[in-house]
Amino acid sequence: MDLAKLVAEALIVIWPAYVANATPVVASKLIKRRTPIDMGRLFPDGRRIFGDGKTIEGFAFGVAAGTALGGLTIYIISSFIGNALRYPTYLDCLSLSFWALVGDLIGAFLKRRMGLPRGAPAPLLDQLDFLVAALLVTRLLDPAIVSLQVFVAAVLLTPPIHLATNAAAYVLGLKKEPW
Repeated sequence: MDLAKLVAEALIVIWPAYVANATPVVASKLIKRRTPIDMGRLFPDGRRIFGDGKTIEGFAFGVAAGTALGGLTIYIISSFIGNALRYPTYLDCLSLSFWALVGDLIGAFLKRRMGLPRGAPAPLLDQLDFLVAALLVTRLLDPAIVSLQVFVAAVLLTPPIHLATNAAAYVLGLKKEPW
C-alpha cells in the first residue's frame, strides 16, 4: 500500500474517534449542568476515580457525535472517492466513538493514580489513550478495517494532530490548557 493511501485510510478510520474525543470539550461549553461519571467517588487511594472533567453528558454527546458525524463524513467521502479506500461501517463508527471515550476515561484514571491534577500534561498518554482503546477493540470487531498498518499509521499521526487541535481549542477559549 502506498503511503498516501495508508495515511488517508488511517485518517478515515480514526475520524469517528477524533470527533468523539473532541466533542465533550465543546459540549461542556453548551451544557451548564454536568454530572461527573464517577459521581464524586474516591478510589481506595483517596483520589477521585476520574475527576470532574469526565461527565455523563460529555460521554453521551461524544459517542453520539462520533458515530453520527463520523459516519456522515465517511459516507460523503466514500460518495466522492468510491471503493478506492476501505471505510468503517456505522457499527465501526459506534465502536470507535464509544471505545475512544472509554480509553480517555482510562487515561484520566491513570493520571489520577499518578497524582496529576486535572489539566496536567501527560505526554503520549493524553494523545494516545483514546486512540489505542478505540483501535484495539474495533480491530477485534472488524480486523479488516483496522489493519496493523492502519493502526501504526494512526498512532504515529495522532500526537501531532492532537497537539495542534488542542492548541486551536485553547486559542478559541474551549480549553484552559494548550495540550
